[in-house]
Amino acid sequence: MSTQTMAATPPPATEPPTGLRKQMIINLAVNLVAPAAMFYGLRALGVNQWWALLLGVLPPGIRAGYTLVKRRKIDTLAVFTLSILVLSVGMSFVSGSPRFLLAKDGWMTAAAGAWMLVTLARTPFIFQVVRTFLTGPAAERAELKWRDSPTYRRVLRAITTMWGVALVLDAGVRVVLAYTLPVDQVLLISGLQYAALYVTLEVLTRIFARRKGIAAAVEAESGQRYL
Repeated sequence: MSTQTMAATPPPATEPPTGLRKQMIINLAVNLVAPAAMFYGLRALGVNQWWALLLGVLPPGIRAGYTLVKRRKIDTLAVFTLSILVLSVGMSFVSGSPRFLLAKDGWMTAAAGAWMLVTLARTPFIFQVVRTFLTGPAAERAELKWRDSPTYRRVLRAITTMWGVALVLDAGVRVVLAYTLPVDQVLLISGLQYAALYVTLEVLTRIFARRKGIAAAVEAESGQRYL
């Protein structure tokens, strides 16, 4: 998802809005870039794999704890992140293997994808995101399109399905790599895998959301501008 905003129009409800893009970039930096930088930096200093991976858990752990304290309420995602991190560290202590720590990314990705798919039963993930980040007239237009346009609802559900299935499949590959590749290579390969998946889903989302006829159908059904 590009960090650039559209110059002439606000982001359509079938594409994650700017606020979400910013949060996703922050999450990638904390959960992917920072741990990898710490791991390879510590390895360069001669720290063994297990301790380098263990210390790499600190950035996402601190952020998840900060989120809970800042919001002063139970944040499902933050609690989930902390739970996975604590479990991974605990299992790693028991086994003495760094691969438990590496595999946590796969389990977290799988859970995120499964959660997206579960939301299809009621309100799909993409529309939940739209309602969170849009305000004022833009939020009202999104609600009206969701209420009145079957085409709009179908597009949102299709995009949510695409992201959910992709994340679950990606997670399976990620866990396999964590247990088969040399430990020092896993974080690098994992980062490249995240980047490839992210760019691919972003491009496919935009192509699907802008297919010929969708805008006209949504506008005819809801009386609201699609973009």
